[in-house]
Amino acid sequence: MAFNARISMPAEARAGDIIEIRVLTRHPMDRGGQSDGKGGTVPRKILNRLTATYAGEAIFRLDMYTGVSANPFVSFTTRAVETGDIVFEWREDGGAVYTRAARLTVT
Repeated sequence: MAFNARISMPAEARAGDIIEIRVLTRHPMDRGGQSDGKGGTVPRKILNRLTATYAGEAIFRLDMYTGVSANPFVSFTTRAVETGDIVFEWREDGGAVYTRAARLTVT
């Protein structure tokens, strides 16, 4: 499956500013359990965790379950402290891990 995430946040901020980060993830969030048409069942395949780290610190964590709709959207804030990457990591059932990063320049 191709993984697609849209991260929206400012590219620059002043030190101490609170910034909003919005993340839209394209994923079917298949709860599983339905018939596969061959006598078996479709296994659950959801993103079960999203974490974001910035300046060496975890700034956000979301645990997701089968009640989360397809293409989950989240929004959170953090304080601009130093220039660096905000690294996003999604974990999917079955062990797949997807990572993206967005650069924040602090002036």
